[in-house]
This record gives sequence, structure tokens and C-alpha cells, in this order.
Amino acid sequence: MTDSSTLLASQLSSRLDAVTRLEVFDSAGRAAGDPRGLAEKFVARLRARGIDPGEILAVALPNGPEFAAAFIACVRLGVTFAAINPSLPPSELQERVRVADATGVLSAGGTLVRRRPNRQPGGVYPTLVLFTSGTLGGARAIALGELGLLSVVDSHHAALGYPRGTRILGCLPWTHAFGFTLEFLMGVLNGARLRSVPPASFNEILNVDRPEVLFGVPRALSGIPDQVLTSLQGGIVGGAPIRGQLRERLKRTRLCVGYGQTECSPGVTLGRPGEWERDDFLGRPLGCEVMLGPPDHDGETELLVRGKNTALGQLSGGSMRPVVTAEGWLPTGDLAIPTGDGGYVFRGRSDERFKLDNGRMVNPVPLELSFDDRVLLIGAGQSKVQPLVRGDIPPDFHLPVPHRPPRTMPESFWVACTTSSGKVSRRRAEELFKSS
Repeated sequence: MTDSSTLLASQLSSRLDAVTRLEVFDSAGRAAGDPRGLAEKFVARLRARGIDPGEILAVALPNGPEFAAAFIACVRLGVTFAAINPSLPPSELQERVRVADATGVLSAGGTLVRRRPNRQPGGVYPTLVLFTSGTLGGARAIALGELGLLSVVDSHHAALGYPRGTRILGCLPWTHAFGFTLEFLMGVLNGARLRSVPPASFNEILNVDRPEVLFGVPRALSGIPDQVLTSLQGGIVGGAPIRGQLRERLKRTRLCVGYGQTECSPGVTLGRPGEWERDDFLGRPLGCEVMLGPPDHDGETELLVRGKNTALGQLSGGSMRPVVTAEGWLPTGDLAIPTGDGGYVFRGRSDERFKLDNGRMVNPVPLELSFDDRVLLIGAGQSKVQPLVRGDIPPDFHLPVPHRPPRTMPESFWVACTTSSGKVSRRRAEELFKSS
């Protein structure tokens, strides 16, 4: 590895060693001891298998002490930790291993398999590989460096300010950026008491094991009682737009809105505690530069990010291509408008806009806002927009674009279209509607 890579590896390893005690509980709430002890055993096993610094290890482990120990072991060895959701079908898991170009695979129970001989030395070695959610297509492997991860951890912890020993209970997957950096890594480096549980049992366990800080997506928070939300000392809500009834409920809490992408390690913007005055608010830049690109032919502006938090690149079977421009800007694909006080409001995805058969381009997100997440608009290539409704059709329904009569869709349709983060995938909705 290069000198700069070695320096950064030493920085993260030193910070992990400096924490007085690491506490990562299993999903049942049982203490498993400091994961650094188990990490030493992983280090010995990886060395015995000849997995050397600069190689990539695919790790398919659930949230918990074993996951933490495997990450610490990789940091100490200078091995890239490629986090893969262990609940994926075997074919998808193997595809992600291939895309990450992993030398070996570590899975449940500590099973360690070597895939192929050592990779050739040279090039830039990431600390972490995370896969995007793949909401609008195939998941992509994003290579992240320690500089980016630590910049997000430090800027966001300074904003939240929770002390050592803080109880954090969550259900975010640590194989995705939000859960890995802001719940897991920030918690570990700042001495939090971490416990992660399956989403299905999250609300039940909340009533028994009350956390002090919480990180979650809108879908998970919607089912949490107000008395639990208002008792929290802080935390971040992100991963999907927050609007309507949930936004109103969050006004009485100390939770912050957060926005980011896997390519940004993932933190980009953050709101103030209890700042929930606008639907789809993204917060203000934190630890990086943010600007809006020039208006496109529809007058929409794309959010651009530049800073230490941006990814090293995107991996694909042994090669890595940059995700930023020559000037260092990352085009996010998210459309936004300024608030006038340094913040931004989400206006949809550039690739979610669709064109009617007369050439008219429709940006559905602003048109859906007034319906409080009850209406989804589709209609690519059609003569009119097709509104899909969840629940009762709003009285006096109207849109400022040509549209068909709204169609009420069953709850099973909405469940099938909703991702793990709580987003309703317009692409999936369009496909399901066409096949119905």
C-alpha cells in the first residue's frame, strides 16, 4: 500500500484501540464481550489463509459482535471489508462477491472460504466496499476510504454530541451506508452501547430496551409511539423523504433529518434537532460542499457534492472508475431547491421523471406532495399521467397535468413496491401496474 494509505489505516486502527471499551450486543441483548478479542482470532485465521493487505474480503454476517470483530480484523490487517447482506439469495450474494472482486468470503459461524489467489499488488485499496440499495436498478459496489468515513463520523458526532456509554438500539442493516457509518462505526468509535435487532421485532423491543439515540428510516419510525420518540436524546432520520403526518410528529422530538448517499460515506446534510418545518427537507451541508447545478430544460437543479466524504470510486470485477468529476463534484441524481437559509428541499430523482407520449416531461414528486404519501404518479410513454392511490381517493382530486382517473391499489401492491428503507419504487410500481 502507499504511504498515505498506511497512514490512514493507522489512524482508524489507533482510534479503535483508543476506545476504553467496545460494547456490541447480540440481537437478544446479550453481552458478547469486547469484539476486539474476537478480532484477534479473525486476524490469525485471515493470515493463515494468506489474505494479505490490499486484498478484499467479502463479509456476509448479520449485525452484531461478529460483524464488528470482522471489521476490526480487516482494519488491523489492511484488508478491504466488503459488507454483503447475508439474507440475499445465494445467486445475488455470489454476484456481489464477483463485482467486489473479493479474494475470500467470511460468512455466518465464522466460515472462511478463499475464492482465488492473491490479487496483484498496486492501485488504491479502499477500507470498505458497500453496495447501493439498487432501488432503481442493479446494486453498485462503492469503494470508500477511511478519510471519507472518518470525516462523516466526526462531523456528525460533533453535531449530535452524544457521550460515551450512550444506548443505541436500531434495525438498520450495517451492510448499507446509513447503518454502517452513522449507527455502527460512529457508535463504535465513540464508545456507544450498540444493539441491533430485526425490523420485525424492533417496536416490541423498544418498549423494553429504551435507547437514548436512534437512527432510522421513515418506515421504521412511523410505528414508534410518540412517547418513545419524544424521550430520545437525539438521532437521525433519513433514507427516504419525510413528509406529512410523520414530519408533524417529529417536530416534538430531538431527532434530525439527514441526507446522504453511499457514494458520500454517506453523510451530506443534516438538520437541527426538531427542525421539521418543511416536507422533504434535507438539512444543511455538514463537513462538505454542496451546490446546485445549472437548471436543466425543465428548470430543475441537481444537487452536487464535493468533499472528503466522497467515494474512491465504483468497483466492477477488478476495475474501479471515479464517481466524481475532474473538479471533484459528485452528481447525486437528486433534484433540490434552496430554502434561503442554507438548506435544501428534495424535488425528486432526475431518473424518476418521465415523459408522456406528446414529449411533455413530468416531475412527479412536487405534484405528489399535497397528497401526504397517498398518491404515486406513473405514466411513462402514455398520453396521460396515471395516479395510483393508497386508501381513499382524495376528494376533488386534481393535477395540473393531463391525467387519467385515479386508481385505488390494494395494500399488497404498496408492500411489493416498498423498499427496505421505506421508499416506494416508482419503477417497481410501473412494472406491477402494467402486469396487473
